[in-house]
Amino acid sequence: MLDSLHSIRKVKQGDKVVLRKQKWLQYLFITKEKNVNLEQVDSLERLESHPVLSYIERALVILENSTIINESDKQIIEEVLIWSDVAKCGSPSKRRGWKERGFQLGIHNIGSAQIYAEEKMKVAINERNLAEEELVYTLIYTHGLIGQFIRGEVRYGQLEPLIAYMYKYNKVNSIEMFNLLYVLNHCIIEAVSPQIWSEVQEEVKFVIRSAMEGNRAVELSLKERIKRLRNSALKNGENFDQAYNQLFSNQKLNRLFQAFFNNSDMWYVESALHDFSFEEFLKIFLLIYQKANPFSLKQISFEPFMKDIYYDYKGQKTINLYKKRIIEAYLKEQKVEDLIAGKRSENIHVEFTIIPLDSLNENIYVSFVYSKAGEKLIEFCQEAEKSPLYERAIILLYDFFGFRKDGFDRMQNEQNYLTDMNNAQNHKKLIADYAVGNNMLDIGAGGGVMLDILSEKHPNAKVIGIDLAINVIEALEKRKIREKKSWFVKQADALQLKETFELNSMDTIIFSSILHEMYSYIPYNGKKFNPEVITHSLKSAFDVLKPGGRIIIRDGIMTEPKEKLRQLEFKQSGGLDFFKRYVQDFKGRTIVYEQLNEHTIQLPINDAMEFLYTYTWGEEAYPHEVQEQFGYFTPSEYKEVIQDVIGDKGKILLFHHYLQDGYEDHLLPYVRVTDIEKNAVSLPDSTCFIVIEKMDDRNHESIVFSTN
Repeated sequence: MLDSLHSIRKVKQGDKVVLRKQKWLQYLFITKEKNVNLEQVDSLERLESHPVLSYIERALVILENSTIINESDKQIIEEVLIWSDVAKCGSPSKRRGWKERGFQLGIHNIGSAQIYAEEKMKVAINERNLAEEELVYTLIYTHGLIGQFIRGEVRYGQLEPLIAYMYKYNKVNSIEMFNLLYVLNHCIIEAVSPQIWSEVQEEVKFVIRSAMEGNRAVELSLKERIKRLRNSALKNGENFDQAYNQLFSNQKLNRLFQAFFNNSDMWYVESALHDFSFEEFLKIFLLIYQKANPFSLKQISFEPFMKDIYYDYKGQKTINLYKKRIIEAYLKEQKVEDLIAGKRSENIHVEFTIIPLDSLNENIYVSFVYSKAGEKLIEFCQEAEKSPLYERAIILLYDFFGFRKDGFDRMQNEQNYLTDMNNAQNHKKLIADYAVGNNMLDIGAGGGVMLDILSEKHPNAKVIGIDLAINVIEALEKRKIREKKSWFVKQADALQLKETFELNSMDTIIFSSILHEMYSYIPYNGKKFNPEVITHSLKSAFDVLKPGGRIIIRDGIMTEPKEKLRQLEFKQSGGLDFFKRYVQDFKGRTIVYEQLNEHTIQLPINDAMEFLYTYTWGEEAYPHEVQEQFGYFTPSEYKEVIQDVIGDKGKILLFHHYLQDGYEDHLLPYVRVTDIEKNAVSLPDSTCFIVIEKMDDRNHESIVFSTN
């Protein structure tokens, strides 16, 4: 086992004596710092106490298993690895001392090389191997730069100290030198991610060969370098080429970025900015340009921004959407042309800032700072993520500060919403069986599963999804590119379809679990929960439906007679309290009930079902479910509404209602449902499936109802 690995294992087992002899280990172990690239972290709460030390340990294990270098070179790499990240660590007092002496702790490879050199100066000159030290110092100073060049963060020219060293000592064609550099970079990169290593190892070989040959014409073009900085965004579906060509047609912008990228290197860019749009990405760099001279600026680190923009949500590391929305709102106020001209809009809630790492501002940190009100807003939102009362308060606050994208922006729960919209695939496949024609429209496309199913079932059809929420459309656009989908999406209003589509142009229009959301969230004629919104939606769809085309509805339904009563006996503690909270919070209609005892209530059957929908989803979904009314018409009411919409120009091919499979079994542990005589009864149908066909002018048949 490598001596360094043995020392790490000993200190992890509690043997602190080894720290007195190994300064590098002392610095890595005695520290409060957790400087690690958060791209590779799943949970901040579960982040281990010594992440840098563990990274070095993984790198040393890879080195120990290497078979392509001799023992002498393996010792050199071992020395490089154990010192290469010490600038990320150290006790508070030690770090203060390093900073006072001018060490570049924010630029870890440079800072670590400086610390290594200082430690070697403490050794008597006759005990030092200066030739080996020079090689180790050079490799620490250029540590990680090959990988960072491949990522687009640093310029190839930063490898100049390594190139100069190889020419100085005639290592240009040395197989041993190639193997040493290859194994070193293997250890550095695979210790971060084996997957990344598998993706870049061939390019690592190319860069090493170029450096050994003294080839200095390997710099990436501006477009290629920025593209590599957007790698995660590209994988998530960003249309980079289109966005780049559109924005960089501005020659002033092009010249500014050439100045930046020709002179500067960057750290943690992708980890900090991948979730921001390409235009927002550019605006952040233009803000840097306003605060730092691009010709003297050498190093830009996004490390503090990276650390600030992440937090744990439900135990998993995620982008802090509250902070992101504040930043997005700020960046939206900035116009690219104004930023190029040196102008920017001020925002009382957030400010872009740079933190100089030296007196000349050659090396800087970049981040955003928030006002006291902004900080309190963020703190409030994070503490209030599960309460429905706070959910509404969050929305009000976001509207007040202007941080929501639109009225349908669910903020932190957007991804959960899109996932929920993708559930019930079997039922959605049934919808595709009834779809006809070449032009199909999915209203409220959500996560896009209906678009997928329609495209697979009808490969020759043009499938279009619409949604009113900007976030939904943005997510679908990215997924379309990422997964090479054939469907199309656009932002449009289901109540005004003829403003987006021609009359008589659609063969199939689908409302899959969306009408009840429109009913619950859209203020129609001044009020939510207005049945007229359903009528208007169906009229809007019928207008753009071709003769012979179909409207397909899958949604909630009430049962009849409405006066029927049901009793709910709660089997678990807290069930009755949950119900009383629901009655208070639910805005769809007033729920009147009678409490029979400490476990049992009696209420109208449709009110019971409406409550059970929310009770089934549980506390996690409560903030949103309590705001929605799933059932809004009984079968006879629904048929009457459809009749009013289609008149003698359409017919109902299918009208079916049912209780979803497994629903009763799922409720068994929580509640017992009985009639007023305490007899156990089945739950009523909760979901309807309706197919409406627009009749051809030549075929005015009478309306036919096909019921269950």
